Amino acid sequence: MSFFSTEEKSTLIQHVGKVYDGFIKRNPGYGSDVYLSEMLVTKAIDSASIDIGRMVDYHLKESKKPDRHKVAGFVSKWIAKERPIQLQQVPNLNLTANWVYWVNPAFAVLVMASFLREKMPGEIQRNLEYWFAFREERGETLALIAYCCEQMKN
Repeated sequence: MSFFSTEEKSTLIQHVGKVYDGFIKRNPGYGSDVYLSEMLVTKAIDSASIDIGRMVDYHLKESKKPDRHKVAGFVSKWIAKERPIQLQQVPNLNLTANWVYWVNPAFAVLVMASFLREKMPGEIQRNLEYWFAFREERGETLALIAYCCEQMKN
């Protein structure tokens, strides 16, 4: 069962696109080498919607909806899994730079941070990049991290 309506999914896809635009502005060297795959973003949002729907069914009271921290956790989880930033062309393997490997984990962190009202601490960003690159984390755990990032500022 999908949790988000078609309109909500479309809004989330547009939101991820805006985060990508900001990501490219901050990293202008990537612009000619990569693109954001709309198909993979859509797949990530669909998967996050199903995942959130299951979480709501099993863990939330009937009248309660997931907050933005949960949306941040589940959407960033699936963005990290789907790796929607793709290379324009296959690079020469001898010339492949380290950034190619880290571009999607860094983007997933920015997607998560885009749902927060406070800036995410740098040390948490670095740890999340590692998690998104090498670990598979539950959306609930990532939602808790998102919540704690905001509470650290208070």
